[in-house]
Amino acid sequence: MSLPVLLSAMASSLLLPPVSPLLLYLAGRWLRRRAPRSGLALMLLGMMILLVLSTRVGALWTVRPLEDQYPPLTSPGDAQAIVILGSGRVDRAPEYGGSDDATALGMKRLQYGAYLARQTGLPILVTGGSPDGSPESEAALMTRDLQRDFGVAVRWQERQADTTAQNASHSAAMLKADGVTRILLVTDSIHMPRAMRVFTQTGLQVRAAPTLFHGRSRPRPTDYLPRAGNLELASYALRERIGLWWYRFRSALEQ
Repeated sequence: MSLPVLLSAMASSLLLPPVSPLLLYLAGRWLRRRAPRSGLALMLLGMMILLVLSTRVGALWTVRPLEDQYPPLTSPGDAQAIVILGSGRVDRAPEYGGSDDATALGMKRLQYGAYLARQTGLPILVTGGSPDGSPESEAALMTRDLQRDFGVAVRWQERQADTTAQNASHSAAMLKADGVTRILLVTDSIHMPRAMRVFTQTGLQVRAAPTLFHGRSRPRPTDYLPRAGNLELASYALRERIGLWWYRFRSALEQ
């Protein structure tokens, strides 16, 4: 695992739930010895944030601003290729003979990319390196999954990218070398705003093709009950929003 990837993972752990609300709670306990009211307020705030983000209602509060930026694709337009972004791996999946497999999130991206390929006949590029240091790239396992599970072939494999920004720059170089400048970009709806930001900066003409919309589900009474899965969803959405803020901050510094 590269140092930048490790540092990014460590920063995410500290800034995102469940660690950040717990740190707030602990800070409140420490402050309570000197300022009882302020300390108690921090403790309650930390607990409240953790509980609210553990409900589906609270999680969707962080998700919808991202999902609403790019609606579902209605037409492929004049796209020349489909680009599918990787999303980690399941190590040594025993049900597949011990080979690495796509995560549940990654599989939804592959499923939709395969659907679009069958609908349009467009060729596919998959992109993803080995940010965790695994011997096989995410692009390679994505290619295997697409062929095995969906019967769809891959034309290009971008195997070096460890970040979304590298996904964009490396993929653009491969596509432009083959005369491709117009693409459908496939990733989940939460990740799409950040992905679109870096892909459009490469000079490609990019049409968003998001999948996996969480905020369109029917409301249920259980949406107000805390669950670990809701906290995970909120953490993912907050990570993407922090990533967008970082892109804007870095862009402002470069101007």
